[in-house]
Amino acid sequence: MSIAIVTDSTADLDLKYAEENDVTVVPLTVNFGDKSYLDGVDLTTDEFFRKLTESEKLPTTSQVSVGAFEKTYKELAEKYDTIISIHISAELSGTYQAAVIASEEIEGADITPVNSCSVSFGLGFLVKIAVEALKKGANKDQILARLEQAKNRQKIYFSVGTLEYLEKGGRIGKAQALLGTLLSVKPVLTLSLEGIVTPFEKIRGKHKVKKRLEELLSSYIADEGADCYKCIVHSVNEEEALEFKDMLEKKYGFNDMEVGQLGPVVGTHVGPGVLGLALTPRPS
Repeated sequence: MSIAIVTDSTADLDLKYAEENDVTVVPLTVNFGDKSYLDGVDLTTDEFFRKLTESEKLPTTSQVSVGAFEKTYKELAEKYDTIISIHISAELSGTYQAAVIASEEIEGADITPVNSCSVSFGLGFLVKIAVEALKKGANKDQILARLEQAKNRQKIYFSVGTLEYLEKGGRIGKAQALLGTLLSVKPVLTLSLEGIVTPFEKIRGKHKVKKRLEELLSSYIADEGADCYKCIVHSVNEEEALEFKDMLEKKYGFNDMEVGQLGPVVGTHVGPGVLGLALTPRPS
C-alpha cells in the first residue's frame, strides 16, 4: 500500500527535505494590507520579517482553503492508496477542519487528517516521524499510532523578544504589555496537550530565560532520554540561538540539536526575538 504524507507550511519544513521525502506542503496565506502571499511560495521567511518590521499594521494570516485541500487530495489519490494529512493545531487555525471537510468530499479516497495539536518545528517533527515510519515499512495504523504517542509526549517552550506583537494580535492587553516592557518581563509560553498556547512562566531578564530553557531541556532528557528530536527555535535571533546550541551540546554531549527560524504564519503572532525549544521523542 502506497502512502502519501501531507502537511501545511506552518510545519516550517526545509523545502529540500520535503522534496526529497515526497512530503506535500500546502501553504497558508499571509496578508499585508490588501496584498496576499502564499507562505513559503511567494514569501520567504527573511522577506516576511523585513516586511513585518517595516509595516505599521500587523499582518494577518489565512488558513488553507477547503478547495486547496480538495485539489491536493485529488491529485495524490491518483497515485497513492492512502493519504495521511498532518496539520497545525485545530486550536490555532481552521486548517485542520478544512482538511477534514475536503477529505469527506472525495469519494473512494482513503484520507486521514491528523490534528497535530502542535505548530512549527513541533509539527515538523511529527511529519518526520511519519516519514521515517513509512520508510521502515509501517502501515497507516502504525504511523497514526506513532504520531499519537509522540503528540502526547512533545514539549514546546518559547520566550518572545517583545510583547508588542502579542498585544497587537489581541493575545494580551495593552496594560500587561506595557508593564512587561517596563519590568523587562519575558513570558515563557508553552503548548498544552490540546494545542493551545498558554503562559508557562514569567521571567525577568534574557539570561534567566536561557537558564530556564536549559533546565526544561535537562528535565525532558531525564524523562525521555537524549535520543529525541530537539530544536532551538528563534525568529531573527540566529546568533543567540547558535550560541545557545553550542553551549547545550558541549554541556550535554550530543551533536544532533537543530536550529530553526519560525516561519511567517507563527512569526505574525510572536514577532522577532523569539527563543525557544521544541522537543519530541523518537518512536521506539
